[in-house]
Amino acid sequence: MQKMRSIHLYLGCIFAPLLLFFAISGLWQTLGIRTPLLRLIATIHTSHELKSGGGLSSFSLKLFVLAMTVSFIVMTIMGVVMAFKYGRNRRVAYYCLALGVIIPFGFYTDPRTRLKPSSTA
Repeated sequence: MQKMRSIHLYLGCIFAPLLLFFAISGLWQTLGIRTPLLRLIATIHTSHELKSGGGLSSFSLKLFVLAMTVSFIVMTIMGVVMAFKYGRNRRVAYYCLALGVIIPFGFYTDPRTRLKPSSTA
């Protein structure tokens, strides 16, 4: 289990900066903040180039993002396993895991929180 903790630690350190970048730039998109710099940064999410021809979507970056995604999935599973195996209270771990599923699902199914499609008239 010590090896699993080490893998979790080092993969987290490798990919934490990119995960933060995706989280922050995704937040900018969600909040609708638009500036030239943020439009450039948004190209990493959309794989579209700007009208001026620039962008941040290269093949090597896509491979790195793929590695980050796979590692994130593995690290998340490892983190949950470690929470149950080494945590002080498994019941709290179960409740936290359940809340992590129930809360987003509740937002998704609540008709008051759904976004309405915009009309393109």
